[in-house]
Amino acid sequence: MRYPIKINAIMENISPSSITLPEVERLVQELYKPNTPEAISRIQELLQTLQKSPQGWQFAEGLLGRPDNNAKFFGALTLTVKLNTTENLFDRDAVTVIQKLITFLITYLRDGTASFVIRKVCSTLVAYFIRCPQLWRMCVRHLSYCLETRTCMPIGEVDEFSPFQDVSRALDTKSYYAIVWFAQILADEAEKVDTKSEKYLPVHEAMEVNARDVAIILARGIHPLDDHYTRPWDSISCLEAWVRYADCRPKDAVVKPLQQLFPLVLNCLPDDILYGAAVGLLTELLDRYQSFFPKDYFDALYTVFESEWGQEKYRLLFDEDDDDMEDEGRFGLFLLAAASFEYLRIGVDEMSTRLRPSLAGLLRTKGYPGVDDRIFVPALEHIASRVEDLVDQIPNPPDEDMMAFIIQAISDSLRKIQYPHSTVYNSWDSTERVAFADARKDVAHFLEGVYPLIGRQLVAMFVDRIIESLSKSCWAELEAAAFCLGALADSIPEGVPCDDLLTQVFGSSLFDSLRQGQEDIPVRARKTCLALVERYSDYFSDHPQLLPAALNLLFSAVGDRHLALPSSKSIHTLCSSCRVLLAPEVNAFLEQYGSLRNFELDSLAEERVVGAIATIIQAMPEYSEKTGAFQRLLTIVGSDVSSSLVLSSCGEALVHLLNTPGFARAYDFTQRPAGPVLASEVALQLAIRALRCISSIAKGLQAPSETLIDLESDDDGTQTPKEMNLDQIHINIMNTLVQLRNTFSNNSEVVDVICGIIRAGFSEAEPGPFVFPPQMVTEFITGPWLSRTSTVVNTASVFVTSLSSGSQKKYVGEVLEKLLPWVFGLLYQLSEPEQDPELTQYGLEFARTVMTKRPDTLMSQPANVLEFLFEFAIKVLHGNEPLPKAAAADFWTKFITLKVDDQNTQTIIDNAMAYIGPKLSESLIRNIGGEALRSELDKLSEPFKKLIARHANARHWIEAALKDPAFPGDKATASDKEMFLKKVMSLRGHRSTNDVVRQFWVACRGSNFAYVS
Repeated sequence: MRYPIKINAIMENISPSSITLPEVERLVQELYKPNTPEAISRIQELLQTLQKSPQGWQFAEGLLGRPDNNAKFFGALTLTVKLNTTENLFDRDAVTVIQKLITFLITYLRDGTASFVIRKVCSTLVAYFIRCPQLWRMCVRHLSYCLETRTCMPIGEVDEFSPFQDVSRALDTKSYYAIVWFAQILADEAEKVDTKSEKYLPVHEAMEVNARDVAIILARGIHPLDDHYTRPWDSISCLEAWVRYADCRPKDAVVKPLQQLFPLVLNCLPDDILYGAAVGLLTELLDRYQSFFPKDYFDALYTVFESEWGQEKYRLLFDEDDDDMEDEGRFGLFLLAAASFEYLRIGVDEMSTRLRPSLAGLLRTKGYPGVDDRIFVPALEHIASRVEDLVDQIPNPPDEDMMAFIIQAISDSLRKIQYPHSTVYNSWDSTERVAFADARKDVAHFLEGVYPLIGRQLVAMFVDRIIESLSKSCWAELEAAAFCLGALADSIPEGVPCDDLLTQVFGSSLFDSLRQGQEDIPVRARKTCLALVERYSDYFSDHPQLLPAALNLLFSAVGDRHLALPSSKSIHTLCSSCRVLLAPEVNAFLEQYGSLRNFELDSLAEERVVGAIATIIQAMPEYSEKTGAFQRLLTIVGSDVSSSLVLSSCGEALVHLLNTPGFARAYDFTQRPAGPVLASEVALQLAIRALRCISSIAKGLQAPSETLIDLESDDDGTQTPKEMNLDQIHINIMNTLVQLRNTFSNNSEVVDVICGIIRAGFSEAEPGPFVFPPQMVTEFITGPWLSRTSTVVNTASVFVTSLSSGSQKKYVGEVLEKLLPWVFGLLYQLSEPEQDPELTQYGLEFARTVMTKRPDTLMSQPANVLEFLFEFAIKVLHGNEPLPKAAAADFWTKFITLKVDDQNTQTIIDNAMAYIGPKLSESLIRNIGGEALRSELDKLSEPFKKLIARHANARHWIEAALKDPAFPGDKATASDKEMFLKKVMSLRGHRSTNDVVRQFWVACRGSNFAYVS
C-alpha cells in the first residue's frame, strides 16, 4: 500500500502549469512501478496534459537528456505527440527538432542506451519525416551520414550526388542496426499514409527517392551469417515491410531497387538460422506480391528446388522419422507458392512440367490433413484451381501427362483422407477433428470439379477401389472410396450411363458384409456406406431388385445407436424416392417399425422411420388400404400419447424407468436419467416424442414437391372418397391434439410441434388426414394455450394466407370473424408491446396479412378496435425491439398505400389515415431524428417514403413533427430540419430518400454516430 500513498502525495503537490523537469521524470518513473489502476490513470492523465501543453517541447528535450531509459523513451514519445498535434511547425523549429533528435540518437548508440529507446527514437524520426518530407527528403542517406560521422550534419550537405555505397559499408554494427530499424518503421508508417491524397504526395515522392538507399543498406545485411554479424533477419524483415509499401504504391523507382535483393534472400535459405525469415518472405512474395518477383529470377528459384539442399528439404516432407513438421511445412508452402506463380501455369511451359512431380508429391506428405499436415489442403486448392482452368477450356481435352497428373492427385487424395486407427483419432482434440473433416470436404469439392474432365472414368475409379477394398477387408480404404463416390452423386448428369458401375457396388456382397460383419467393420465405414445408399436413392428407383437388400441393411442398423441416425436418414430418403415401388410392402414396413419399438430406438431415428413409412402410405393408390395403413401407423404412435396422458395424471409421483420399458422411451439412451424421475416430466417427454412422430407423419403424407397445384382454381378439387372416412380421422387426430395442448402446452416445444402439425395441411390441394376443415382449425387455434401464443398467432397468419387461394376462399370471411377478435384480444392484454415482443411482431404481421388479403374485413371492425390497432402499431415504432419495429414498419407501409374498390371501405381508410397521419408522422420523424438505430433506418424509410408520395398532407404533418418540442435530435439546427424537409419532399418517395434519412439521422445524433448504430 505504500506505492499509492507515495504517488498520491506526489500528485497533490504538482500543478501542470508549474511542474518542473525532475517532477516530470519522477512521474514517468512512477508510471512504470506497481501502483493501483486509479493512480496509474491519474499519472497518465497528468503526463498527457503535459505532452499537449506548449511546454511539451522543452520537457521532451529534457527527458531525452536524462540517464533513465524510461525517461528517454517518454521524451521521444512526447516529441512524437508534438509532431503529430502541432498545427504550425516553422521550418527553423523543424530543423532544430531533427538536429536534436539525431544528436541524441548518436549519443545513445555509444552510451549503452536500451534498444527499445533507440527504436522509439527511430519511430519519432519517422514521424518527423511524415510531417516534414520536403525538409528531410533523403532521410535514409542523411541519417546514415550522420551516424557514420557521429555528428549531425546539416541536411543540405547531403543530396543525391553524395556517394553512399562507401558510407553504408562504413557504418558500425550498432549504427547499421539503427538504420535498418528506421527504414523498416519508415515503410510501415508510410504504408498507412493515404496514397491518393495531394496532402501526402510529398511523402510518397520522397519514399521513391529513399528506396534506392534502402536497397543499398539492405544489400549489406542480407546474407548468410558470418563473422561480420549484422542480424540479417532484421534486414529481411525490413525488406518485407518495403515490399508491402511498394504494393500500395507500385512505382518503378520503389520496386526495381527492391527486386535486386531477392537473389540475396534466396542465398539465405540454406542457413538454418535465417531459413525461417527467408522462406517466409519468399513465400509471401510468390503468393501475394507476384509482380515483385522478376520473371528473370525464376531460373534461380528453380535452382534452389533442384539443389541438394532443396532435394533434402523435399525428402523430409515424407520422412516419418523427422519430427520438425513446422519447418518442413514452410518449405512445402514455399514450393506451392512457386507453383502458383503467375509464370508457372500447369501445362504451359517446360519449367511447369519439371515442377509438376514435386507439386503432385505435396499430396503425399506425412501426417493427416488439418492435424499435422498443413500442406495438403493448400496443395489441393492449387491443383483444383488449375483443374477449373482446364474445365473452362472444354471441349479441348488436356494432354495425357496432365490427365495422368490429375488422376494421380485423386489417388493420393483418396489415401490422405482415410481415417486413422481409432486410438489415433481419439487422441485428436476437437479442432483437429474438425480440420480433418474439412479436408475431406475439400476433397469432395475437388472431385466435383474434376468430374467434367474425367466423367465416367472417375466413378469407375472409386467403384474399383470399393470392390478391391471389400475383397481385402481394407475398411479404411473402402470408407474413403465410398465417401468419394458419394461426393459425385450430384455431379453425374441425367442420361449419363453410370448405373452399371453402381450396380457393381450395390449388387456386390457389400450389403451382406455390412450386416454380418458388424463387429469387424469399423463404425465409420458402416456409416459412410449407409450414407452412400441415401446419396444414390434415385438409382434404386430404377433398380427395384436391389431395394430389399438395401432396406434390410438399413433397418438392421437402426437399432444400433451408433448407426441409428445415418441409417434412418437413408431410410427416409430411399422410401421417399421409391414410394410408389414400395407401396405394396407397406405392411412389412409397419411390422418392422413395430418391432423396432421394442428396442432402444433413438427419437430422431424414429421420427425419420415413421416419416418414411408415411411417404409410402401417401403413394398408395387404393384409398381403403391407404386409410388402414395410416390408422395402423397412428395407432402405434398413439400408444405413447396414451402413456403420456396417464402419467400426467400422476402428478409428483416418481417413475423408475428401468422397471417400465414403455416409459423409458421418453428419453434417448444417452440422456436417460439414472434414478427415478417425476411422472409429469416423463409424461412431457413422451408427449414430445409422440408429437414429433405425428409431425413427421404429417409431412410424409404431403404430396411430392413436383406435384403441380393450381392456386387460382376455385373448384372444390377432388372429392373425398367415402372409404377414407376422413371426417372421423380428422376428429380423432384433433381430439388427440386438443388433449395434448390442454395438458402440455405450458411447454414451448409442445406448442411449436403442434403448430407444425396443423400447418402441414395448409399447402395441400388434395384431401388428407391432416388437411383439416377450416372451421376445425379455427376452433383449435382459438382454444386455450398455456404458453407461446405468439407461435399460434403466426400459425393463424399462415392459415389465412393458405385460405386466400384455391378452393377454400369461401371460408376466409367466416374464419376471420373468429381469428381477428382473438388476435386483437391477445394484443390488448399486453401492458406494453415489449412485454411479449414475439406476440407483438406476429400480431402485427397477422393484421398486415388480413389487410392484404381481406382489407374490407379488417376495416369493418368496430371503431374502437381499429383505433386500438393503429395506436398499438404506432407505440411499437417507439419501442426498442427490432423485429416488432420492423413488423410495424411493414404494417404502416401497407396501410399507407391501401386502396380498395369498395367506396365505403375506402372512405373508412381515408378517414383513419387523416386521423392517424399526424401521429404516424411524429413517430417516424422521432425515429429518423435519432431514436432509431442506424440498422433500422432503411426499414423505417419505407412507410416514410410512401407517406410522402401518397398523401397531400404529408408535408404539413412532417413539418409539425420536426418542430414538435418532443423531437429528440437536439444537435440538428432549424436549418438542418428545413433542408431535410425540402429534400425529402422533392424526392417524392424515391429510393434516394434513404440516403437523406441517414444523413439527417447523423446530423441529429452528432458526427460521432456516423459509422455506428
